Amino acid sequence: MFTMFFRAIFLYGILILTMRLLGKRQLGEFQPFEFALTILLADIISGPIGSVSTPLLYGVLPVMAVIVVHGVLTIACMKSDKLRAVISGKPTLVISRGVIDRRELNRLCLSLSDLLEGLRGAGFLDPTEVGTAVVEANGTISAFADAQKRPPNTAELQLNPGYEGLPMILIMDGRLQEKNLRTTGKSAAWLTGLLSGRALSAENVYLAALDTQGRLTLQMRDDTLISFQAMPAQEVTW
Repeated sequence: MFTMFFRAIFLYGILILTMRLLGKRQLGEFQPFEFALTILLADIISGPIGSVSTPLLYGVLPVMAVIVVHGVLTIACMKSDKLRAVISGKPTLVISRGVIDRRELNRLCLSLSDLLEGLRGAGFLDPTEVGTAVVEANGTISAFADAQKRPPNTAELQLNPGYEGLPMILIMDGRLQEKNLRTTGKSAAWLTGLLSGRALSAENVYLAALDTQGRLTLQMRDDTLISFQAMPAQEVTW
């Protein structure tokens, strides 16, 4: 019993390592050959886990072979557009100038309900607001608003909102995030002093985020939200 238990833990670790080696995309949206590879990996690992009489090597070696095949296919697809189109497929335009292409939907075996579901996933409740939609090679739908129905952007309104980048999480569940603090060029003492000046402590902060305009937003453990200018926007360097 214990042998099977530890074999399962070992092979589970091998599977996690393999998925990490295959890249982050394996954890999200699959290309067709990647989906097939993932199913194959699960089948390969299940044998040695369920049968103590099967040597562990019979599970590890096929996994290594799959990694090699995946690497070869990935490199080949990067080098050849034609091969990538054959193995992974290519994007297909299904809505152009607001008109749904029924022939392309039929060719892709997509129903109108599938398309509407994909549009809702892309943030469009009303399909008439969509000017262009593309079915990507991995099966997801990318949709873009009709130019006449989308909100105006800041450039069109001649406004300058300033730089908007990734906010830095400085406190998470009461714990200071030292790496993020160093990225902002600030120290733990700076943040602690900033909080103590407002009668606050890091232990009582559930989440603290510093945006690229220098504003610090705190969610306290009692769900209170506090936001204030922590540093000048021109000092933001990340």
